[in-house]
Amino acid sequence: MFKQLYFSFVDSDYESEKLLLMVKKFANSESRIVDVGCGYGRNLRMLINAGFENVIGVEINTEIIKENIRRNLPCMSVDEFNSAAENCDVILMSHVIEHFSPFNLKEFIDGYLDRLNVGGYLVVATPLMSDYFYDDFDHVKPFHPAGILAVFGIGKAQVQYYSRNKLTLKDLWFRKSPYRPSYYKEVYLKTRFSRLVQLASFLGALIFRLSIRSVGKKDGWIGIFEKVTTV
Repeated sequence: MFKQLYFSFVDSDYESEKLLLMVKKFANSESRIVDVGCGYGRNLRMLINAGFENVIGVEINTEIIKENIRRNLPCMSVDEFNSAAENCDVILMSHVIEHFSPFNLKEFIDGYLDRLNVGGYLVVATPLMSDYFYDDFDHVKPFHPAGILAVFGIGKAQVQYYSRNKLTLKDLWFRKSPYRPSYYKEVYLKTRFSRLVQLASFLGALIFRLSIRSVGKKDGWIGIFEKVTTV
């Protein structure tokens, strides 16, 4: 019961709504938007329904690509995207960058930024470190806005390598989620204390909702970066 009530208080669509509002600030209906690692097209559908007319998803999983196409969602493979001639105005990377090691991420982002017009925008949505960050088996590490700018920014931070594409930060939002118990075996196993742990999670979610999302833990962010030049 408490588990069901907990999820009834957690608005999973809130981040998506915020993501859409931030994209709308920097793009118009004719902007070419590429959703990298689009999965089953949740953000594709959201953007299309919001009136964006030139949206494409890029996905590595061939079965997911087939399913998206079957559902009339514009989606292509990485190879197809690399072969296309047209550049883009907005690149969206939603819950993608945390799956890379630092150097591989630099190469990954640079590869897509090569296809972003100067004056275009990279939109990043990603989690911060939390007690549940590694619940996702293939999460590698969290990245902060400052870390992205250390490599991709126009300054000269003391890092091992720099990107060939340069970005400036234009907008930033930090996501909050309810406080909830972690590192208790009752989170994973049913014991005589499981109800208490579930109750604690529910109370955290209730306080979060009643406080209008002000009492919670910052566990993610969305950043808008403008491409200013290519070295």
